[in-house]
Amino acid sequence: ELDAPLEALKWSPRTISVVLPCAEERDFALKTVKSFFDMTPADVLHEIVVVDDGSSPPLSQTHLNPDVQRQYKVKICRHERTVGLIGAKKTGGDAATGDILAFMDCHVAPQKNWYRDFLQLIGQNYRRMVVPQITALDIETWTQVGSGGGMSKCYVTWDGDFKWGGPEDMYMGMLSGGLAGMSKRWWDETGGFDDQMLGWGGENIDQGVRMWVCGGEIVAAPNAQVAHMWRTGSAKTSARYKHVGDTLKNRARAIYAWYGDFAAKLDDFPDFAGRKKREGNHWYGDMSNFQKVKDRLQGCRPFAWYLRRFKAVYEDGGILPPEIFMIREEKSGKCLHFKGHAGTSGSGHENVQLDDCNPNNNLFFWHLGNVNRKTGACCSGLRAWNTEQCFQGGIGRGKAGTGICEITGRNSQQHWALTEDGLLKSRDRCMGPGDKDDSLMEAPCVSFRSKGGARFTKQSVKVPIETELYRKAQREHPEAFELLNKQLQEASKSNSFGPAICKKEPGSCLAFFYSDGSQRCLDDEGQLAADKSSCAALRVVGQLVQRAETGDCLDTWSDQDPETWGFYGCHGFGNQQFAKEGVSRVCTTSQPQTCFLTQPWPVDAR
Repeated sequence: ELDAPLEALKWSPRTISVVLPCAEERDFALKTVKSFFDMTPADVLHEIVVVDDGSSPPLSQTHLNPDVQRQYKVKICRHERTVGLIGAKKTGGDAATGDILAFMDCHVAPQKNWYRDFLQLIGQNYRRMVVPQITALDIETWTQVGSGGGMSKCYVTWDGDFKWGGPEDMYMGMLSGGLAGMSKRWWDETGGFDDQMLGWGGENIDQGVRMWVCGGEIVAAPNAQVAHMWRTGSAKTSARYKHVGDTLKNRARAIYAWYGDFAAKLDDFPDFAGRKKREGNHWYGDMSNFQKVKDRLQGCRPFAWYLRRFKAVYEDGGILPPEIFMIREEKSGKCLHFKGHAGTSGSGHENVQLDDCNPNNNLFFWHLGNVNRKTGACCSGLRAWNTEQCFQGGIGRGKAGTGICEITGRNSQQHWALTEDGLLKSRDRCMGPGDKDDSLMEAPCVSFRSKGGARFTKQSVKVPIETELYRKAQREHPEAFELLNKQLQEASKSNSFGPAICKKEPGSCLAFFYSDGSQRCLDDEGQLAADKSSCAALRVVGQLVQRAETGDCLDTWSDQDPETWGFYGCHGFGNQQFAKEGVSRVCTTSQPQTCFLTQPWPVDAR
């Protein structure tokens, strides 16, 4: 049953099998084994299953000899040939017999009480996968670097890659890699890892989506920390095992297994499209084992349900954009051209320049992206379509730049918007034409007035295929989303975004729109902004208009210009006096009178 009651999912696990896939790790393997043995109570640690993935000579003849095995509860499974991390995990998971399987890497050190979250959280729901906080390991001392604050939350992209970030509650839609725990029962029911994936990469995408659409869930463990050796390029941290497998094929298998109609998005990514063209439509292999899992579980949810479940990422983070568009600079007639490629950037940042507009090139298309921290909804930036890169302003040499999107909206460098009056703007700074032909520069918005202004417009606006498919799924199968939508609506009541007073006193926060019909609203700087996502949250308190977040007051600056405003400490003199005129109109009491039309805040920017 996909939506089984929580009471039916509770149980009382007592033991943990730690599963370690090890290939030529030697000293690291022994140190990892000792760490788990020392950090786990004897009655909890059922066994440490070490899968020796083709090490030569075998680990059982060097670092994990029979005496070590007896002393540290080690069970060794041996592959004579290296099959890769995925196959090693599957062998270990199938062989383990503890109540809970904790899949770890062979170069980690669990921290004190690491196991408690695993027992507690999986005990609440046997279909729950638990991911620890992943911290850094000093391999010389085999101790954690610092006091923690590790990474764990990720989301999956259209091309089956993972990116750091996710919703702000305990739930997570995706795994970064191999550190996770689940019940042995759920492992058996969901089929474990795909036996046709070789090497490393893609299994996290398979497991991440599989958990959710087949009736399970993934949560971040708040207290369990596991220090992990990151491969830094040094000799000591470099991999010594034989590389096998095909990561691109693995990712394609995960996508074609679980994305459904959304797998068509792979045609937007040259690496995948090229493989399909060269090797045929089914280049990723036989998929019958996935169907067996779905049949055994009596069906799994559609991928659109998964996207809706993680609305905070895909809708609010802008990955399911209502529209995509080219951005044309009016003076040159040329468009912003993202100079990277579809998918993941190798360097983490790319250039943007003006080129002849080409609606047949996806790298000219942009869309809104990243959560607006004020409202919790989309959006606070601009994202290059089919990439993980967001616009970050000018970088000199007549170009602009991008960086990895911070989908939660916390990176202020990515707070750029194409406003309704044609400005490509971040606070008081704008992009505009540079000193040379077809060049770009970032400067204070007012500085472009002497150059005839800086105007950009949307071109070739269209709805992307991913959004069309998403809307179609909800339209044709509303029953699949009914319960989830109720849960999301209930969760939205405790939305942590926006000023606290707006949540404490619902309906008290307003957006102020200038009454000249221009649809411009006051932003947090007191400027009139055409971008509705910039509207400040304001409250009418007596004859004062206060900014909800800080409590300071809207001020006319005592001048005669009806378009200059600001916020200042409240003193109640005439330049801060306002009066209500009807339900949704607020005007200054001083002359010349200026009025605003109010709307409930937040305003839907879309």
